[in-house]
Amino acid sequence: MIPNEYSPAFSSGLADKLQAFLINKRAAGNKYVSEAHLLSQLDKYLTSMEKKQPYEERLLSWGLKRDSESAKTHHLRVTVLRQFCLYLNRHGESITLPECPKKLSLSFVPYIFTHEQISAVITSADTMTSRVHDSRICLNMPTLLRTLYGTGMRASEATGLLIRHVDLKQGVITVWRSKNEISRYLPIKPCLQAQIAKHIDKMYAAPKDDDFLFPTKKQQQYSAKTIYAAFRDILWRSGISHGGRGKGPRLHDIRHTFAVHSLQKLIKEGYDTYLLLPILSTYLGHTNIHATEKYLRLTPEMYPDMLEKVRQTCGRMMPEVDYEID
Repeated sequence: MIPNEYSPAFSSGLADKLQAFLINKRAAGNKYVSEAHLLSQLDKYLTSMEKKQPYEERLLSWGLKRDSESAKTHHLRVTVLRQFCLYLNRHGESITLPECPKKLSLSFVPYIFTHEQISAVITSADTMTSRVHDSRICLNMPTLLRTLYGTGMRASEATGLLIRHVDLKQGVITVWRSKNEISRYLPIKPCLQAQIAKHIDKMYAAPKDDDFLFPTKKQQQYSAKTIYAAFRDILWRSGISHGGRGKGPRLHDIRHTFAVHSLQKLIKEGYDTYLLLPILSTYLGHTNIHATEKYLRLTPEMYPDMLEKVRQTCGRMMPEVDYEID
């Protein structure tokens, strides 16, 4: 079983088929974790509308875009719904497929924090006060943000870390079967090792291997919504304005910033960026170099000298892992 795998209990009239569909997807090698949450939402919707609509109409109505829903969220939801409808049709049903949303725009520009802004964010996290609804968030955010910036991990990878994934003696973090089913080892600097060690001592009197590194007060994994809300509060207290929905800074932009800052540091030290690109790609857990390049473009205003040197070296852009703040 995949660590932290989510397996919902379905209860609607299509419960057995939803369960069979989920098992089929995972048997084919798909993690289907976020998708499982969507299937659970679909199941609850089907149940709530059971006496009002035939189930085909319920399936199609669930796929309609909601007023407060982003295009990306809607696209993912309809993609999962279409896959489920196709599964039903392969097993004797005749369901009209929901209309697929328009292709998502790929023109998103990541927000790259300056070194001064990163320092301000860390300072604000260190002085964060407890919230009534989650007294532990202020204990977790300082080390969580340092981990994100010091490793370039995805936020979901960091919040899913267990104690056994962190080898403080060797200075290595193991990311187990993350996006695209990729597992990888991330070496970390001594300052981050020390920070994580202090964090574990603060969170646990007797830590166990299967304890979360960043636990909620119920010893569970944090939701993306909770972490993002805390991050927005930290940004505000750091004097960094938010551009509005879809414009950032997002928590994921720390990953972009890690890549750009690492590239900046290595270029100044005279490293061959062309040879290091595959290393960075592997470190970030990308399936190919082209995915890594997306993290390193669209920053000429902030790093013109760096980008010009990259163009001269290899015509492409790339970073590495050796950057972190104390």
